[in-house]
Amino acid sequence: MVLIIDIETTGLRGLPIDRVLEVGICEYDECERTITPIYGEIIRYEDMDGFKARYESFYNEPMFIFDEGHLTVEDCMYAAKSLDSVVEDVRGIVYGDTITSYNTNFDFNKFLYHGPWGLDEITLRPFDIMVMATRHVKEMAMNDRVEDKELQDRMLRMWENNPDRWVRSLDAYRSLCPDDPVGLSGVQSHRALDDAIMEAHILDAIFSLTGI
Repeated sequence: MVLIIDIETTGLRGLPIDRVLEVGICEYDECERTITPIYGEIIRYEDMDGFKARYESFYNEPMFIFDEGHLTVEDCMYAAKSLDSVVEDVRGIVYGDTITSYNTNFDFNKFLYHGPWGLDEITLRPFDIMVMATRHVKEMAMNDRVEDKELQDRMLRMWENNPDRWVRSLDAYRSLCPDDPVGLSGVQSHRALDDAIMEAHILDAIFSLTGI
């Protein structure tokens, strides 16, 4: 059993510059092949409006998560739970368990391994779904086994220009889960729990391919 965590953040720089805005956790049982939603919360920051204005003014760039409409400033100003409350919830859920994500360097090394989260102290992290997915999807594309040929051609062009590029989570999902078990229809929600569930399906598809 592994817990898959996804976070939505104000940016890509990590703590303490950026903030975690939302956390989603689902459980993947590799023996039963089940995916179970566990937790999903937006974090309340009462100063979010002022933070957004200062952040965008300083860095001269928009905040993707707000500007694309996946979350709103108001969502984070009036959410039910504070940062301390969500941290307490998350630490209680994952304590002593195996955790992973799609891009652990971002989710954990930039955010969840730092205060106030400190998940490195209480969890195990044996693998990164993104690393596994890239290896399998790249092999599929090079052997003409991705059902969506337009997607396959785009990824092959990407790797021709940059062989070390990681595959995006949505592209990995579309390649490995062509039957679309989550019902995305090619559109990623960029909401934490929804993305964690999508990433669990990626992991399940990889385990199916490898016979684990």
